[in-house]
Amino acid sequence: MKIALVCPYDFSRPGGVKSHIVSLAKHLAMIGHQIKILAPNINVNLVEEKNVHFFGRNRSVNIGGTKIDVNIALGEEKKALKSFLEKEKFDIIHYHTIWNPLLPFQVLRHSKTKQVATFHDTPKSQFVGDWIMPTVARGIFTFLDQIISVSKSQSGYISRFSKREIHIIPNGIDLEEIASIAPEKSSRNDEFFQLFFMGRLEPRKGVMHALKAFHQLKLRYPKMKLVIAGDGDGRAEVEKYIADHSLQDVEMLGFVDEKTKYRLLKESEIYLAPALYGESFGIVLLEAMAVGTPIAGYANAGYKNVITHEMMDGFAEPEKLDQFVSCIENLIPSPKREALAKHGLEEVKKYDWAEVSKKINSIYQA
Repeated sequence: MKIALVCPYDFSRPGGVKSHIVSLAKHLAMIGHQIKILAPNINVNLVEEKNVHFFGRNRSVNIGGTKIDVNIALGEEKKALKSFLEKEKFDIIHYHTIWNPLLPFQVLRHSKTKQVATFHDTPKSQFVGDWIMPTVARGIFTFLDQIISVSKSQSGYISRFSKREIHIIPNGIDLEEIASIAPEKSSRNDEFFQLFFMGRLEPRKGVMHALKAFHQLKLRYPKMKLVIAGDGDGRAEVEKYIADHSLQDVEMLGFVDEKTKYRLLKESEIYLAPALYGESFGIVLLEAMAVGTPIAGYANAGYKNVITHEMMDGFAEPEKLDQFVSCIENLIPSPKREALAKHGLEEVKKYDWAEVSKKINSIYQA
């Protein structure tokens, strides 16, 4: 089949939805489908992936503590989008975060084929989750032939006012690719115990919680350091906290590529995942598990889709900083970390894209 995967986000930026689409495209092609990706026309020269077609311009807007991309194809780009869809005659168009304005709606309007959507996002406020998301979802559902959610927690928000069947298919992770780019063992030779945070520097991702937890632990464990990968509007707050407290051994790297990400995960003793809310699943947890790195974080609703009983010693109630600090300390003894590393490597196998893509393909066949 000819399948289009629609991404509403800047394809040059790292992110969970982008990673999902890239891996899904790869494995659907391995099954035998012809895949093309549609994305907004932003930073095209920075996109390394092949077979991505760009339409529409973008603006980023801060809403509820996170950045939202708003993109739309106008004028000649709108005509080009319509012509592209008419020419390609896709069998299926698969939208990801379909309600992110406005490009997916434009594709939907001009498409005359089967429509599938995967819902990835979790609301950033109770009002949005209880009323806005389910109301809007119910309207969008009327245009869709099949509906997928990445988790039970996420599906609970979009199913409230509808009886449509929602298929729960989790995010996947490409274990074969990770094995090819992640080092077999850590090459770090320094004597510090390394904590690693990775994510956008914004309030809900919890970077300040990671920093404050490290600050407390540094007083008791002088040979500890924190590596922060990511960037965002919260960077100035992070840098100010470090300066105000004369905090040593914090390394800020900005955005990192995939190879560097997995090297840092492999080199770190503990991965910190203190996202406070707004997570639908927990792909970052799978990435850490895939290289055998134990995790300490907050047990938000999305992460609970991934956290097992064996991992719970590392997870605190969101916002409870002292609990989070204790969870990190729980994982400092090496026998505990070794057991969790082994557990994670085994548990992550059920999320392999080789298996997840088969489930999505069954939706297409239906």
